[in-house]
Amino acid sequence: MPVSKVKSPLLVTPEQMKAAERYTEDGGTSCAVLMDNVGRETAEGLSDIVGAGGKNIVILCGSGNNGGDGFAAGKYLSRKNAKVTVVLVSGQPKTDLAKQCFDRCLPYFGSVSDYGENPDKAIKAISDADVILDCVYGTGFHGELTDSVAGLFKCCNESGAFKASVDVASGCNALTGEVCEDAFCADVTFAAGAVKAGQIIQPAAELSGEIITLEIGIKGYPEYIAEINNDGLLGLLPRRKRFSHKGTFGRLLNVAGSDSFPGAAWLSTHAAMRIGVGIVTLASVKGVTDTVAATLHECTFLPLKNGAGYIDEEDIKDIVKAARSATAVTVGCGMGDREDTRLTVKALVENTNCPIVIDADGINSLSGHIHELKDNTNRLLFTPHPKEFSRISGLSVEEILRDPVGAARSFAIEQGVYLLLKGAYSVIAAPDGRLAVNMSGNAALAKGGSGDCLTGTIGGLLAQGLSPWNAARLGAYIAGLAAEKAAETRAMSGILPGELADLYPYILK
Repeated sequence: MPVSKVKSPLLVTPEQMKAAERYTEDGGTSCAVLMDNVGRETAEGLSDIVGAGGKNIVILCGSGNNGGDGFAAGKYLSRKNAKVTVVLVSGQPKTDLAKQCFDRCLPYFGSVSDYGENPDKAIKAISDADVILDCVYGTGFHGELTDSVAGLFKCCNESGAFKASVDVASGCNALTGEVCEDAFCADVTFAAGAVKAGQIIQPAAELSGEIITLEIGIKGYPEYIAEINNDGLLGLLPRRKRFSHKGTFGRLLNVAGSDSFPGAAWLSTHAAMRIGVGIVTLASVKGVTDTVAATLHECTFLPLKNGAGYIDEEDIKDIVKAARSATAVTVGCGMGDREDTRLTVKALVENTNCPIVIDADGINSLSGHIHELKDNTNRLLFTPHPKEFSRISGLSVEEILRDPVGAARSFAIEQGVYLLLKGAYSVIAAPDGRLAVNMSGNAALAKGGSGDCLTGTIGGLLAQGLSPWNAARLGAYIAGLAAEKAAETRAMSGILPGELADLYPYILK
């Protein structure tokens, strides 16, 4: 893999991060400069979130280079008029970099205490803290916490202070996502340079809080796992030229819904329209098309025979005919896990040439039959959540959650398809081995119907001419941004999936 010099954030292993640091040092930027950059950017990030002036900020520093990052952060926070208390959790700094940084920054600290020598003083500082900044262990941590450190972190976790970590929440394995009992639980983690692999895997993902990537001056990454979706993807959207018409922006056929799940058809169709498709046609049983038509007036419809409330085998001929004039197809939302659903998906794959998004029951119905859809045209995109992915991959949900990136990549390569493995941090995998991770979004998406909206969003982007790779990355990113924007003024608990697509025009503006 060539050295990545892209500005977009990346997902890396701890070893890959070390390689990037060596590459940067070989290019003339010392690790001491990088350490200072981490401290400065951490201070800026904390100041933006909770402020610094007048705040009691306790910085927990280990004896290694992560502690050095904390010393540097303390210097810059002090310059912002914060009251900085440094707690040496593991004694005096031991690495040359950390020692040098400590000596330079010492004049900026309000007080310094050694936790091992005077634990009561450290505990008192924590009880008075507005902010606790964890810089105890870096990416090299593995094993267990000592009883003493575990007790300190337990005190921190019980505190009402705002809690942040530099690079990795201490007690979390930056490679595997495993955590120790009483590991530090951060509200936000400032990932230095790149997000570490373990930070997107449970339970470390939960303890990391919001992950903010810091630009610290890394010149390039000789190796990395995946790109992380960011605002640069918005440039992929088709330009809306003045002399254009509805045919300019594609035709999507959405095969979705049943009498039991009419909402899935509405949500996916609505999202496709909001993302900008020129013409959207909903193919579903007549009861569903009548229901959707009552509130969604701009799309067109292909009413099908009502086979006991579901799309059935007799409808396939009409569906395939409609699909041949589409620039993209979505299939599966709310159709029911039935043999007729499987036959519909199979017929669409075998009798069309356009990109196809396969979701929900379209995936469930393929359990045990995935080999029938192996396709070498790079146009199929599966969008399962872990349980659906388990059904078609043969992996247990536990195996998938333990290594979502590896599981997604292996499946995409083996089957020759694109895959969007949904989750708090979704993984997008391409048949050529490329990987991306989506980190936009929040818990407002943890509701039935969010997946249907995502399917319509991605299908709408495909219909407008984006590749499956770009449509999956951009669609996931925009859906996450909509959830974030909605949560700016409302509680996440009350935000409905159907409301999110209405925010797309504001986000895209």
